[in-house]
Amino acid sequence: MPAARAPFPRVWFVFVFILSLAAGAGVALGQSDEPAWPTIEEIVARAEAELSAIRRVELIVELEQYNATDGSITPGRGKLTAKMPDLFRFDWLQPDMMAGSILMVDRARNEAHQYNPIREEIIVQRWDRLAAQQNLVPDIDRWLALPDPEDYDIEFGGVATVDGTDLYVVLARPKAAPQQLYEFLVHPETWLVTEFRFYDSPGRLALRGLLKDVRINGDLPESAIRELPPARIRHL
Repeated sequence: MPAARAPFPRVWFVFVFILSLAAGAGVALGQSDEPAWPTIEEIVARAEAELSAIRRVELIVELEQYNATDGSITPGRGKLTAKMPDLFRFDWLQPDMMAGSILMVDRARNEAHQYNPIREEIIVQRWDRLAAQQNLVPDIDRWLALPDPEDYDIEFGGVATVDGTDLYVVLARPKAAPQQLYEFLVHPETWLVTEFRFYDSPGRLALRGLLKDVRINGDLPESAIRELPPARIRHL
């Protein structure tokens, strides 16, 4: 998984799922023709309800990390697979320096297994310790949901039109660091978070992620998540 305190793992990513509401418009005589958007309370409540229905999930995460110094963009790509709520795996596909690296987390056992293809080594350590070191969300199932309102100030940010579709925008600021901002774009039909963005303290776009090829509750054997390539094992 990414280096310490890098923004990539915020794919709780984003991660980062499912809502459902009807967005109707009042068109009767004397009514406003403005769409009746859902409230942020409705969005968060439905997101939690839909998340609880997910048992297995597979998806591709495409990332763009922005360099604040020169404006360059570093692409990233990976595959997230999970058996909810405690078993997760992330396989890096890009960039080349990360390709082949794997993070497998068994939250029930509080274990993290990191596979390094160059060293042909698997490092096993406590998940809560690794999460703290890497600035990750320890409750890993939150990677697939909107942020917890207890830790974030969340508000409805309006609507963004992408490829002809109006997407709901959810804004989230960490209560411990309100100068940071996260944006989540939610599809009104599938109710998946299809895109997320992270802005750093000066308000610069630091990370953009797209969630694609999402499969929910498909035929995903647990072995596909747990099995790692042959390698020597080192415990920390």
